[in-house]
Amino acid sequence: MRFDRIFVSEDIDSNNLGVTTMLNSLGYTNIGHSQYCDEALLKLKRAILDGTPFRLLITDLSFDDPRNNKKLQNGQELITAIKEIYPEIKIVVFSVEDDHNTIKSLFEDQNIDGYVCKGLNGLKELQNSIEAIANNETYTCPIASAALQQKNALELNDYDQKLLSLLAIGYKQNEISIILKEDGISPNSIRSIEANISKLKDYFDASNTTHLVYIASSMGLI
Repeated sequence: MRFDRIFVSEDIDSNNLGVTTMLNSLGYTNIGHSQYCDEALLKLKRAILDGTPFRLLITDLSFDDPRNNKKLQNGQELITAIKEIYPEIKIVVFSVEDDHNTIKSLFEDQNIDGYVCKGLNGLKELQNSIEAIANNETYTCPIASAALQQKNALELNDYDQKLLSLLAIGYKQNEISIILKEDGISPNSIRSIEANISKLKDYFDASNTTHLVYIASSMGLI
């Protein structure tokens, strides 16, 4: 399935342009947009009344709206409002927010279909989310997935932090072994390092070491 009409609710011009350009590269040309939640809701309602509803809404959560008479304060209120009148619309949130409770509530209470964190690979992850949602699947980017599993820095010990930092610099396992031995840190055998890296990949649901470093870096752990 492909979405015939997509609406983008985003207050920052550069982000809006980036999303629109990405959608165009995928062959989507019927794209609506708004920088304000109230305006977005009006346009979404109008499309429904005209018999040409938008099938997918991509929205941020926070909006810089200087107007005093705004009714909708943020993306969460926009989601609630459009779901009340058009519950079948698919929704993916595209935000810098990576709070566990916020993401969990959006999926469980507001029935969103995807959550993607803005960042280095944000647009690529957004593309992945659109493809998944088009196939009636839900989607969370790696950072959001980790947040939903309540992964945080407090659960990592000093050894884990050291391993992640050395991996981020680009050291290989045999090089890490030498460094740990020089620093008097145990365990420091190549086999134990490999086992701990494997544990961290499972912990963060990372497909490989590069993916692991990306997730840890995006979460501010290294």
